Amino acid sequence: MSDAHSNWITATGQAWKLYVAVAGFAGSLLCFTVAFFSLGAGGGEFLGLMACGAFLAVATFVWLTAVLRCPHCKANLVWTMVASRPHTSWLIDLAALERCPACGHPLTKSSE
Repeated sequence: MSDAHSNWITATGQAWKLYVAVAGFAGSLLCFTVAFFSLGAGGGEFLGLMACGAFLAVATFVWLTAVLRCPHCKANLVWTMVASRPHTSWLIDLAALERCPACGHPLTKSSE
């Protein structure tokens, strides 16, 4: 991928972490969906599926917060974005980064 079509997270080799987080959040959404459909069948599994979905969502967010870091200053990117951006746009801004929000290190081709 060239720099013109890449973002900072992709250029530093960390895009896979976003994909794993999307899969975790999708799994959580699946648990919630199945829980609501289980209500039509008696709802015996509703509480367990809701708890599973909530746990998976929280665990995914905590994991993403812990692993997505700047390779230069080691700043925690997710927490930096959550703390400095509106709640409606921090995730979109995170995916479109061109520089580290903490140290300002620019987009590079090599991952370190």
